[in-house]
Amino acid sequence: MPLPRALHRAVPMLALTALASGFAQPAEAQLGALRRAAERRVEQKAEDRVASATLIPPTFDGTTLELTAERLDRYVAAMEKLKGTRAQNRQRYDAMQTQISGAREAAERAENPTERQAYERSADRYRDCRNDVVEALEAESEAQMTQISQRMQRDPVGSMNDPKVKQLQAGMTAVATAQQAGDTAGVRRATERMQALMGMVSDSATIDRKAVAKCGARPQKPRSVVLADSLGKHANQLQADANALVSTSGGVKGSEVGMTDVQARMVWERVQSWLNGVQDSAPITRTFTKAEYDLLLARRGVLRKAFANSE
Repeated sequence: MPLPRALHRAVPMLALTALASGFAQPAEAQLGALRRAAERRVEQKAEDRVASATLIPPTFDGTTLELTAERLDRYVAAMEKLKGTRAQNRQRYDAMQTQISGAREAAERAENPTERQAYERSADRYRDCRNDVVEALEAESEAQMTQISQRMQRDPVGSMNDPKVKQLQAGMTAVATAQQAGDTAGVRRATERMQALMGMVSDSATIDRKAVAKCGARPQKPRSVVLADSLGKHANQLQADANALVSTSGGVKGSEVGMTDVQARMVWERVQSWLNGVQDSAPITRTFTKAEYDLLLARRGVLRKAFANSE
């Protein structure tokens, strides 16, 4: 029979009185008694709310599995194992911070601001000049297409006998057909054939060769810039690896508990939502069968421990 609410409120006060009086109990024992009394009060309050909760029976399918004692035992064991792994990963993360700091410091030592600024200025000039070369090449190709179009308008019959015009028309037809079919690779191949037919330049290496006369060779990074960038990239990768060690959340993998990943995740969500509902003051929605709910109540302490800090 549940205790009256007045006694619920009195439990913490009684525990505090016992703690203050000293009796013969050591301090730790008194604190433990106080904590257990408070937990019992929270749990009893939750049970009062559970009794008036709305029952919505779940549908068990390929995603949602029934919570049985065997499944919960496997899941709790896997969660405990996962917590151990995460603790080890946190230690590895902390240890890697020293390595990461060393890599960043090495990158800073390798940095030469004067050489980097000089390189970036020359790289900007080269890029602007190269863009001018690209625009000139594109304008030349457009001029060729304009000439062909004008010729076709002046002499439609005669231009159709020109092999180059025939090839261009075949290429445009191939591009249109590939686009309608959603064939990205086909569009690319047909476009490349048309560009080659018109003498158009699109690959970077060819453009670089054509840009040499006007722009000179592409600027090379100084050794200090290469080294600093390499060390910085290494530090960033180390940090990404470290973050990955501690970024995981939620439940265990399905393979650890004989389920699919989706089923295992659903078990975690259902149990975690139940634990949150028991702890909080919000109304509880009982999306469980009576057998499941009785099982969760019976395993409440074990589940709370296993699922602690798993969100």
